[in-house]
Amino acid sequence: MIEEITNKSFSCKLCTNETKQNLCIANCIGCKDLFCYEHLIQHRKQSINHLEEVIQRHATINDNTFAQLNINQHFEYIDRWEIETIDLIHKHTKDVKEKLRIIFQTYKLELQQFHVMLGEELEHQRNLKICIEQNLKICIEQNLNNLSQQIEQLYKEIQQMNKVIYHMSNKELYQIIDKFNLSTSTLGKPVQWTYLHEIKLDSTYGYMAANNEQIFLGWKNRIVIYNLNGTKHDETRLQSTEIYGELCDIIWSTSMQRFFILCQKSLFIHYPSSRQVEIIGNISLINQDNEYTSITTFDNKLILLTKQCLEIWHLNNDTFHLSNSILISIILKNPCEESICCIRTNNQHLAILIQNEQTHTWRLDLFNFHPFSRLHIGTAFDRYKQTNLGLLTTFCDKIYLFMNWETKLMRLIDQNGLNELIDFNAYNACLVGTQRMIVVNYMTYLKIYAF
Repeated sequence: MIEEITNKSFSCKLCTNETKQNLCIANCIGCKDLFCYEHLIQHRKQSINHLEEVIQRHATINDNTFAQLNINQHFEYIDRWEIETIDLIHKHTKDVKEKLRIIFQTYKLELQQFHVMLGEELEHQRNLKICIEQNLKICIEQNLNNLSQQIEQLYKEIQQMNKVIYHMSNKELYQIIDKFNLSTSTLGKPVQWTYLHEIKLDSTYGYMAANNEQIFLGWKNRIVIYNLNGTKHDETRLQSTEIYGELCDIIWSTSMQRFFILCQKSLFIHYPSSRQVEIIGNISLINQDNEYTSITTFDNKLILLTKQCLEIWHLNNDTFHLSNSILISIILKNPCEESICCIRTNNQHLAILIQNEQTHTWRLDLFNFHPFSRLHIGTAFDRYKQTNLGLLTTFCDKIYLFMNWETKLMRLIDQNGLNELIDFNAYNACLVGTQRMIVVNYMTYLKIYAF
């Protein structure tokens, strides 16, 4: 047994089993293995080739890799960050000035009107004839005391006005700090949009949708339609908000060729060829302890989100029929801590914007329709103070636009962790039908871009 082990331990490493009896003549100093003469030469050649490869790799690093170490690219990034930060400050201060200008003019006008009213009342008191009746004297004295107090109050408010505006300015300006706290990776421009034109609005509208020709906007119970060229097409008001609830979402369906206007208790439709807004009678939550919150479509399906469930309606012979209803508690991971803010679809999946009321963050989850199942659980992004102030819009492929109504920040997000800030003052956005165009809502005006 000892002899067998000894013979085996002194045999060549590379010899086959048939030639294992050939004893080695040398060992390699590097790897410590034993070789016969033939395999020793082969091993040396392999080692030399390996050495040449290492030398070549070393030479390549010297020639190419160090050339990539360029400090200028980092300086360029810093310069780009500086420019974008300055642009952000300029844009933010411009918005703050415009907001304060409106508040200042309104406040000043109210004070001036109050001043004129007091002057007219004093002139009226001066023109009153002196009357000896005691009750009239008391009445005049009371009026004069009231007027004196009102004049003193007016004087104080005039003195306080600059302080109020100053504090408001600081409050608005310091909001820029929240924008600076964004990750530096969000300061790039992941999409290139070509500015086309601007549309001035007569009021502010929170919800919007568009087809290839018109932009549909709404807020509370008011609806306004603009043509894509900027001219106003039509304006109307929905029926009683006490019965049908306030407007809470608007979408355009390319497959069904109509606008859907969702209110808290009912659903309306608008055909572009008609000026009428019609109610869908069989879809309603009137007299129910529940409310609609968001709407989307998928082919000939209508998906409605309520506070209690997700309803899927099927269009057949121009009539919608309820085909499925999924409880919110099934959709959410933690129903006690989460709620659904908005729903949208692309060509494949249902995207659900979920807000966590413990961490005050949002999450984007994706679902399949057939069968209804969760496809992807998103990661937390952004933050909020008040609930239900986030909005989602399908952008392209598997990418979505997210709007934070509190901060007016617009982001690109997807299921792979994309979280890119692309606008600092956007309130809402929607695609223009099937065109590669997008409308961005800046409260008092719209901007239309091509991409």
